[in-house]
Amino acid sequence: MDYCNGVQGFINFTTSIPRNFTRGGIRCPCRKCQNKKYTHPDIVMIHLLHKGFMKNYRCWYAHVEVFVSKKRMRERVIGSTSSASNVHEAANDNINPYRNMVMDAMRMNKGNVSQCPIVKEEPNADAARFFYLMKDSDEPLWDGYTNHSKLSVIAQVFTIKSDHGLSEAGYDKIIEWARSILPEGNSLKKNFYAAKFMMKPLSLGYQKIDMGPNFCKLYYLKNAELTKCMTCGHSRYKPRTGRGKTLVAYKKLRYFPISPTLQKLFMSPRTTEHMTWHQSHDAVDGVMVHPSDGEA
Repeated sequence: MDYCNGVQGFINFTTSIPRNFTRGGIRCPCRKCQNKKYTHPDIVMIHLLHKGFMKNYRCWYAHVEVFVSKKRMRERVIGSTSSASNVHEAANDNINPYRNMVMDAMRMNKGNVSQCPIVKEEPNADAARFFYLMKDSDEPLWDGYTNHSKLSVIAQVFTIKSDHGLSEAGYDKIIEWARSILPEGNSLKKNFYAAKFMMKPLSLGYQKIDMGPNFCKLYYLKNAELTKCMTCGHSRYKPRTGRGKTLVAYKKLRYFPISPTLQKLFMSPRTTEHMTWHQSHDAVDGVMVHPSDGEA
């Protein structure tokens, strides 16, 4: 556990110094990378827990630290937090809400990150998507620009598209114009398709269910294998054209399962507070301010 705390202390110390970052990554001092590669701090933590520090790396000279005595070194390594790291983490909470959005959506939080996991392999596909999104939430839109990150721009443009009912073609035209006035080397996604693919890990997810064109049949559960509506007799699939072999249903229903929806609402501390309000709020004796205050 001391080693795990030491790794967390190293990450806290390193990320509290802005000059350690290069394009959203820091040097990884694990036995394999040996300070030759820049990667996201969360991946550096996994490398250090899995592979350990490179040999004789007691003074973190590659991470802007001067030589200290062995006693101070031990105190610093074992202590997992410091005033500098606390200030840094508080600043992250205040100035980068999109990092917190990713952690909420991917079912991660600072408590989970700061614990000592038993890491025996490289990140799986889900973890890799999480790390990429975390990197996008920290990566500036272009070098030297700090007002918006690669992720924050896409999230805000998506909000504008939704609020004002923009079509995909309209979105693409706006992005094309925006890219023409941004500096060369900017990381703004070229079109709606690329941006949607980037944001996909944050989506809720849904299940597609074929349905009849007259809305009288869902081809679901025990009816999933039917090819014709038992009520109106209409075919489930459109006639094939040309050499196409794929069967295309006349209509599709997009179903959002209730369990994942509720799980998403409980992932974020902000929405969890609202989800549990009926149980945690203070009721006034003799006054029914909400149906949850009733006896029934």
